[in-house]
Amino acid sequence: MAKLKKERKLLLDLSERLELPAEASVGAAKLSVTAGRRILIENHRGILEYGTERICVGLDRGKLILSGAELCLLAMTQKEMLIGGKLQSLEWEA
Repeated sequence: MAKLKKERKLLLDLSERLELPAEASVGAAKLSVTAGRRILIENHRGILEYGTERICVGLDRGKLILSGAELCLLAMTQKEMLIGGKLQSLEWEA
């Protein structure tokens, strides 16, 4: 496990030094919001809290808090997650 963390840190440091965009970094989360009704989260670390008005998703660097109404998990794989509902706000916490 420690070896994986060292490799990830090395790749993140390298991408920063090469001034690559964040989505090119290994493990960097990428969010795509469609009309405030769907959000695709790539490179997540799992669901930390789940409810119809609030969903917290673990990220490599912190967590993402989604707030709204009728929120639900539409699909989830090891790397991607699709959430639907009436999205009102997104908050990132380190």
